[in-house]
Amino acid sequence: MKPQPVRAEPDLPIALSLSKGAASPERVEGPRPGSRAFPRLATLHRWLGVGVGLWFALVGLTGALLVWRDEVDAWLNPTLFSARQGARQESAAAPLDAEQITEAARTRHQLGRVERVRTPATPGEAWRVQLRAAPSRVEAGRIEAFLDERGALLGVRSLEPLSLAPPHALRTLYEFHRNVLLGEPGSNFVGIAGFLLMASAITGAVLAWPRTRARWRRLLAVQWRANVTRTIFDLHRTTGALIALVLLLTTATGATLVYVNYVRDAVGLVSRVDPIPVLPFRAVHADEEPLPFAALEARVRAAHPGKRITEVRFSERGLTGVLFQLHAPGDVQRLGDTIVWLHPVSGERLAERSPRTRSGGESFMHWLLPLHVGSAFGTPGLIAMCAAGLAPLLLASTGLWVWWRKRPGERVARQRAGARDRARPPSPDAAP
Repeated sequence: MKPQPVRAEPDLPIALSLSKGAASPERVEGPRPGSRAFPRLATLHRWLGVGVGLWFALVGLTGALLVWRDEVDAWLNPTLFSARQGARQESAAAPLDAEQITEAARTRHQLGRVERVRTPATPGEAWRVQLRAAPSRVEAGRIEAFLDERGALLGVRSLEPLSLAPPHALRTLYEFHRNVLLGEPGSNFVGIAGFLLMASAITGAVLAWPRTRARWRRLLAVQWRANVTRTIFDLHRTTGALIALVLLLTTATGATLVYVNYVRDAVGLVSRVDPIPVLPFRAVHADEEPLPFAALEARVRAAHPGKRITEVRFSERGLTGVLFQLHAPGDVQRLGDTIVWLHPVSGERLAERSPRTRSGGESFMHWLLPLHVGSAFGTPGLIAMCAAGLAPLLLASTGLWVWWRKRPGERVARQRAGARDRARPPSPDAAP
């Protein structure tokens, strides 16, 4: 009996079904949507994965870690981020406020000029004080000091070096994720790569989009008992289907953040978008003295009751504004959605960025970063963005495996197509 020709599986390219170790095929009616229906999209999707798949995986992995940046940093540097339990029990002194912590860093420990202070989110966390290092210190440039609630110095790290040592690892990963450690040229490269990853996600979604109800059910199915290549292909397709929307969101917002100035100008055409305010210089008379920090803090708390001050930034020589960032329940930014600038001498409000003052365009710009990292949707959003960061590694590895395994089958398919063309009798209408 003459053997019947082998047909391709409905969910795999025909070349894959011809590769070594393919599972037994099943008969289907009509052409399979996907790579055979959109051959150019399939080629684009394939070579995006082959060409920049490793880059996608690296950016995704660093992004997945940066979603939990503070938590990972604290895990790598436990002695910096939390006071020693014994020291907390031995000291009976009352906890210090932000002004006293700032003074302790500047005078008691003689670290340098204070530029910003991050307040503890929970009891037992350290105060984080960023300073411009004093000339007497070994560290140069910007440093970050960690103090407990009673002003004891837990440790100091420099903010200048880039390395994978625990004190600097998260900052290094952030700079790699942002600009590949190459500054402005690297940012452009990351932006272009973000658009390529977006194109890969879109083409993959189009190729995998089911055209029938039966294929919708099979879209998320993995044939674990099939041959290895078939199972890996199912994993590739299923992972892409599950994470496609989140991956598109994080790549779109990431590429937008790279070119944020151009996006701000474009949004400004339809809605007011004020830049970060350049605070006016206000001459300080000889008989004027800066208000105590406690007075400035009291004014901010009175104007924004129910919000927690998360960070304070001091201007150089204290001649312009003191920035307060505040967090309220439901805020999408990790440090809070409200930013207020006060004059250090008069205490007057110089500027404010908050939900009650932002325009529609400013709200759009404000949401870009929370959407990119997932904080806009709380813990579920962070988990989803972390999964989106891990997905490119799985997608790139499974895609490369399938591509490599089906290459012999593609050659066989081309040879068979050529043989059929040569064996086809010439058309009677063909010219002699």
